[in-house]
Amino acid sequence: MAGDSVRPRAGRGLAFVVLSVLGLVAAFWAGRVTLQPSPLAEEMLPEKVLATVTEQTVGRQLSLNVTVTQPRRPLAVNELTGVVTEVGKTTSVGNGDVVYRVANVPVRAIEGRVPFYRGLHSGSVGQDVRQLERALVGLGLMDSADSTFTERTAGAVKAWQTKLGTYQTGTVAVGELVAVPTLPGPLALEEKLLFVGGRLSGGEQVVFGAAGDAVFALVLSEVQARLVPTGASVSMTFHGKQWQAIVTDSETDENGQTSLTLTAPGGGPVCGADCGLVGTGSTVSIPSKVTVVEPATGPAVPVAAIQTFADGKAKVIVVSDSGDLSDRPVEVLGSQDGTAVVQGVVVGERVQALAGHGPAQAQPSASPSPSR
Repeated sequence: MAGDSVRPRAGRGLAFVVLSVLGLVAAFWAGRVTLQPSPLAEEMLPEKVLATVTEQTVGRQLSLNVTVTQPRRPLAVNELTGVVTEVGKTTSVGNGDVVYRVANVPVRAIEGRVPFYRGLHSGSVGQDVRQLERALVGLGLMDSADSTFTERTAGAVKAWQTKLGTYQTGTVAVGELVAVPTLPGPLALEEKLLFVGGRLSGGEQVVFGAAGDAVFALVLSEVQARLVPTGASVSMTFHGKQWQAIVTDSETDENGQTSLTLTAPGGGPVCGADCGLVGTGSTVSIPSKVTVVEPATGPAVPVAAIQTFADGKAKVIVVSDSGDLSDRPVEVLGSQDGTAVVQGVVVGERVQALAGHGPAQAQPSASPSPSR
């Protein structure tokens, strides 16, 4: 009996020893496997590749629409009564041009800042007379201008009336002249009131001029605006005229829409001397090319081949035909879509890069740790 009770205990002890040994062996094996370098990790190490330097051009342009707005202000109130018999041009109105006619009586544009508030005849004196006489000089009907309406002025007015095909009165009735601050220039007419066959009764605001410079802007979504930096250059063509602009400012409204203000490269309105092509009081959309990355041409390498330093300097590793490696300082002139044009290498040379990686950040070499 006693022997039988001892055997089970001995059996259990032996089993415990065997299990302990197996546990130690498993732990040892697990330790060896864990400490061994992973084959998968080795396969995932970035691959070093060689790239040949080629001649390329990099740069980026976006096709966007420029919105041009020309605000307007009223210049004169119609003083004539009757049926409209003619509506003149408005894109580039010159001194003395007919703006419209009522019952064949012409309303003419005259450069000046003083409104023609009265009829002009012999004996009239004032700045409005001077403005009229300057226009007559420009038309070749007078030799000089002052501020007094004389017989000489009346004779010039009659000659002008003959050219216009109207009665030769030698006087100018109120409502026949519209003062425009700057001519030649664009005007706007109230089309709902001023059209051939329409009837005017007097008192209508029908002639408008530009109120300030034309406003050029890129109106973009928030995502689009992030692609266009301040200082980006913009080129466009409108009615055969080529205009250049730069992005100078931006403003975002409550709806997330961003308006990028454009000015001429030297300042001022983009349209320069051709702003008359933009209709007064209108808003037009002009297709444009926006250069967000200035074009650069030269030796090109993958961006992944460039190592940059904290001080802004950069280098590449040049590989000789014999396989020797050497550092080469370079200057990045421009980059686009993973390719950079650099100065410092020659077309045909080979450089070392890391496949699928961007430019590496060069690190100072670490000193070896002291052995213990």
